Amino acid sequence: MTRQTSRLMTVMVLALGGAALTSGRPSGQASQPAVPVIDMHVHTTNTTPAALESLAGISLRYVFLAGLAADLREWATSYHGGYVPALGFPCADGRAPFVPRACFDTPTDLPDVNWLRGELQSGRLKALGELIPEYFGMSPQDARLEPYWALAEELDVPVSIHMGPGPPGTAYAGGISPVTFPAFKMTLGDPLLLEDVLLRHKRLRLNVAHAGWPRLESMQALLYAHPNVYVDLGALTAEFMVPRAAYYSYLRALVEAGFAKRIMFGSDFPAQVGPGVNAILAATFLTDEQKADILCENAARFLRLPVATCAGEAR
Repeated sequence: MTRQTSRLMTVMVLALGGAALTSGRPSGQASQPAVPVIDMHVHTTNTTPAALESLAGISLRYVFLAGLAADLREWATSYHGGYVPALGFPCADGRAPFVPRACFDTPTDLPDVNWLRGELQSGRLKALGELIPEYFGMSPQDARLEPYWALAEELDVPVSIHMGPGPPGTAYAGGISPVTFPAFKMTLGDPLLLEDVLLRHKRLRLNVAHAGWPRLESMQALLYAHPNVYVDLGALTAEFMVPRAAYYSYLRALVEAGFAKRIMFGSDFPAQVGPGVNAILAATFLTDEQKADILCENAARFLRLPVATCAGEAR
């Protein structure tokens, strides 16, 4: 094993396993006003309520909380911040992809639609995501997913879907990734695979996680043609997955193409919240308005939160 491979494996394990959230501010630096943030890419499986609530230097106004059914029930009583509880799937035989636990209450790849309808109508769930068909070699156009697209449109709940990178080399056992998904296919991460879904369900609110990286042209085309599509930055904020120069190049291209009002911050890995926010604040190609939009305002609009959600400093 090379030193670089060893380092990447260590970082992956820490990130996926729940490293502590930090603001990324150097020790001893003067305290600054808390930055209003909505994080559109948080997983119950790699962070804790205490970690989010103790985040320094950031006023975390809301999170899009992707989780397992049992986890979300626990967070309902233990997390005191604002969040949108979202169910992630598919799962292999009902087992969670990154942790050895059950996804839902039945040992199936996909949740029961009638059960899911009840959870959404009751408010125990308020969104779907992060959907991860790409990890299992499944296209978003797969007929098995159609009932869920239809349900989300009918009940007007937002959906987040993974499109783009998984952990490096995730299809290969013994590689950099600590988790193996043999059927993972980058070909199924093309954002334009979502177009038929969107044309069938024109009222669907859809977030493309990881902004469809590295398929810039496809992502720009989908955003251009479909006004209900937003993106989150997700894993692009993690330098061990996407080098900062490549991340900035991709983000800048989306902004210059006119989509700054539909880009949302996301951390994906718990240790990336602070560094990810700092990367946006340090991006010289973004205006102050664009930074505020990406960090909070765009997500508030996508989630239909109150206008004042992103106003002012820490509440």
